[in-house]
Amino acid sequence: MQNEPKQTVARVLTLALGATTAMWVFSYIALLFSGKTGGEILFVLGALCLPITARHGKSLKEGAYIGIVSALLNVLLIGSIVGGKAPSEMMTVGLIWVAGLFVASIVLGVAGASLHGRLKDCSCNVDWNFGFLCVATTLVFLMLVTGGLVTGMEAGLAVPDWPNSYGHNMLLYPLTEMVSPENKGVFFEHAHRLTGMLIGMTSLTMVICVWKWNKCKIVRTLALLIFIFVCMQGLLGGLRVTGHLTLSQDREVLSPNLWIGVVHGVVGQMIFAGFVMLSAMMSPKWKIPERATNKGDAKWATMLCVAMVLQLVLGAVYRHMLGDETLAPKATHILYTHIAVAILVLVVAIVTGIRCMGRGDATLKKLGISLHALVLLQILLGGGALLVILINKGEAPPLYEVVVTTLHQANGALLLGASFATFVWIRRMMS
Repeated sequence: MQNEPKQTVARVLTLALGATTAMWVFSYIALLFSGKTGGEILFVLGALCLPITARHGKSLKEGAYIGIVSALLNVLLIGSIVGGKAPSEMMTVGLIWVAGLFVASIVLGVAGASLHGRLKDCSCNVDWNFGFLCVATTLVFLMLVTGGLVTGMEAGLAVPDWPNSYGHNMLLYPLTEMVSPENKGVFFEHAHRLTGMLIGMTSLTMVICVWKWNKCKIVRTLALLIFIFVCMQGLLGGLRVTGHLTLSQDREVLSPNLWIGVVHGVVGQMIFAGFVMLSAMMSPKWKIPERATNKGDAKWATMLCVAMVLQLVLGAVYRHMLGDETLAPKATHILYTHIAVAILVLVVAIVTGIRCMGRGDATLKKLGISLHALVLLQILLGGGALLVILINKGEAPPLYEVVVTTLHQANGALLLGASFATFVWIRRMMS
C-alpha cells in the first residue's frame, strides 16, 4: 500500500469516476422509461450514487473534490438538456444548469464524506491507483454493452452524420429528440456516442496518471497505446456511419461502411482487454511476483488469447453481416467457422484454467476458475443466441434476441479480458 498522501488524488478520481459511471447507468436505464414513474425513481437513485460513493472520502474537502470531478464529467450531458434552443437562451439556461450541477454535486459529495467513519468503510484496504484502473475498465465494459445494444437494435445508422448529430453539435443534440418514439434507435446510438466521449476523457486522465504513478516502461507504453487506440476508435465509429470525413447529413452522399464497423467492434474489445492487462499490472500483487508458472502455461495462455481474438473477429463479422440484407445470406460459413473456433476456445480455456488452478498462486487459481465459468457460460449464451436468431423470421429483431445476443457479446468480452489477464499474470510469474 502506498502512503496516504500519494493516494489522495487517486482516491478522489476513483470515487468520482465510480459515482459518475453509476449515475450514467441509472440515467441510461431511466431514459428507457422516459415519462414514467419508474424512470424518475431511477434518476433519484442515480443522484444518490454520489454521496454513497463519497463516504469513502477521508475529509469534507475530499468530498467536495469528488463532487467537482463528478460534475466536470457530467457536464457532457448538460448540452443535451439545453440543446435545440436559441443560442442566447441556450447560453443562459446552460450556465444555470452547470452552476446547479456543480453546487448539487459538491453538496452531495460533502454530505457523503461527512458519513466517513460512521458507516462500515473499507477504504483503508484499497490501493486507489489500482482502484482507478478497475473503475475505468468497468466503464469500458459498459461501453461495450451499449455498443452491443446498438448493433443488436440495428441502430448503428440511426444518426446519419458525424461528428454532428442531425446537424447539431454532438453535445447539443436535444434530449427530447433523442428519446422521441419517432426517432427509433437514435437514443441507443447517441447515448453510445456520449459514453464514448466519457471514455475519451477517462483515457486521457488514465494515461497521465499512469505515467505519474508508475515508472515501468512497459506499463507506461501500454497506457499510451490504449489512449491512442481509444482516439482511433472514436474516428472509426464516425467513419462507420459516414464512410468518409464529412459534416453532411444527406444520406445520398454518405456511404456507411460495414467493414469499418467490424474493425470498430474488434478494436473496442481489444481496448477493454488492454485496460484489463493494465489493471493487472497496477495491482499491488504485481509488485511481489512468485515463480509459480512455466513455459507450458505460457504457451496455453498464448493459444487462448489468439483463439479468443480470432473468435472475436468472426463474431463481429457475423453480427455485422447478419444486419446487412445483401450479406446476410452469405454469413452461414462465418457462423460455422465461429462455432468450430468456439469448440477450440472451450478446450484451450479448460486446459489453461486447470493449469492455473494447479499452481500455488491465489490469483492464478481465481483466474483459472473464472476462465472455466466464463467459457461455459459463453457456450450456453452462444447456443441461445443462435437459437433466437434462427427462430426470428421478422424484419426487426425482437427484444429477447437483442438481450441474448448482447449478453453473448458482453460475456465474450469478459472471457477475452480474463484470457489476457491470465496471459500477463503467467508471464509475470515467470519473470
